[in-house]
Amino acid sequence: MMDRSVPMIGLAMACDDLHAAPIFELPPRYGVRWFRPGDEYLWAEIERSAGEFENTADAIKKFRNKYFPTDEGLSERMLFLTENGAAFATATAWYGEGMGRLHWVGIDAAHQGRGLSRPLVSLALERLRALGHRSAYLTTQTASWVAIKVYCEFGFRPLLRDESERAGWEIVSRKTNMDFMKDLEG
Repeated sequence: MMDRSVPMIGLAMACDDLHAAPIFELPPRYGVRWFRPGDEYLWAEIERSAGEFENTADAIKKFRNKYFPTDEGLSERMLFLTENGAAFATATAWYGEGMGRLHWVGIDAAHQGRGLSRPLVSLALERLRALGHRSAYLTTQTASWVAIKVYCEFGFRPLLRDESERAGWEIVSRKTNMDFMKDLEG
């Protein structure tokens, strides 16, 4: 869920020990499947519905031109949650710089608020561990402060890549009633 009432400031988080992250089980009525050729359209629609893109066409263009120019690695790294066989959420256990990356976590608006974000993140982190990653990072934004609260439950902590992000962490601290500023000191 994107909160468009706050200034949009890009942020980053890191988890130093993926093996310490909790595991949340997916409720029995839901399934999981991995990326198949052509699934960029599902990904684009999910991310559009989640508020990441204005329209599906822009999402597909970014998928191919910026984020995933080939399908290489996607069949073992991009997962979809399904209900009655229909995909409604996605997350990617991607490559990072010396660590894994939790990438493009999104749930279709119609399925948000059902307690599925924790199992979705848990499955992606499980895949990162299975692929040999011990730590991970993610990028996010102030508008995703609800998701940031979830990421904290998995051991992610704020990173300050640039001093300009401090204002973003102040916004997230206010919205979540959590003190992220203490993590940025020292």
